[in-house]
Amino acid sequence: MDSVHEEKPRLMKRVQSIVFTVAAVMLSIGQWSDTKEMSIEVYEGFIAKFTDTIELERLGNVKVGGNINFIEQSFGIATVIKASRTVEGLEYRYYPDSKYVLTVATQDNLIKGYQVISLKETFYPEMPFSAQSLGQFLYSDYSPYYDDIRTDNANLTYYLESHSLGRAGLFFNQFITYVEYGASYGDASESKAGINALNESLLEQGQEGSTEIINTLRSGIVPNVFSVGDIDASTAADMLVTQYEYAAYFKGE
Repeated sequence: MDSVHEEKPRLMKRVQSIVFTVAAVMLSIGQWSDTKEMSIEVYEGFIAKFTDTIELERLGNVKVGGNINFIEQSFGIATVIKASRTVEGLEYRYYPDSKYVLTVATQDNLIKGYQVISLKETFYPEMPFSAQSLGQFLYSDYSPYYDDIRTDNANLTYYLESHSLGRAGLFFNQFITYVEYGASYGDASESKAGINALNESLLEQGQEGSTEIINTLRSGIVPNVFSVGDIDASTAADMLVTQYEYAAYFKGE
């Protein structure tokens, strides 16, 4: 009987030892996971501070026709979601960063088009289906021609051009835009003055009578936004937030 009583404490000690060992292993695994995640965040933060590698890689993974759930694995949940005023059932999801604002136009969770606004003069997002990067060319350098234009200087000062990409670009449309709150790759005051002059001319003379002003503007402004996808110029312009919305939603990102 005494031997039985002596075995019980020994058994309990063994069980406790096994439990503590398993707990220690599980805890160490959890700590390693946290440490690994923190290390990745610190590394990416360091790289992002001194280079644009991380941001350009993420933006390069955005594809027209892709699934929005895949995009949100990289960019997180959208900060703002707005319904389109041009296409029923289309919505815009906004993902702000200190260097850019990514806007994705989605319908039934599929990406119909997307837009990248550069916010830093030293950040040069690469344009899809092109060897060009924002901040490194004038409108006139991109192409001597354009399919359509949109411009305004009321709630938002911007100038947008539409270009068909053709077979090599999957017949998508490419839009290059200058918007006032974007990166100032050139003289911001001259850009705004040129857009104001164009809007006045369009009101007085129409687009045909404003050709000279448009050509002057194209040879002096550096675009800071690109949009691409199965969307038209009105939708690309609609994706832009106003100056007031930008200040309310994204200032300080």
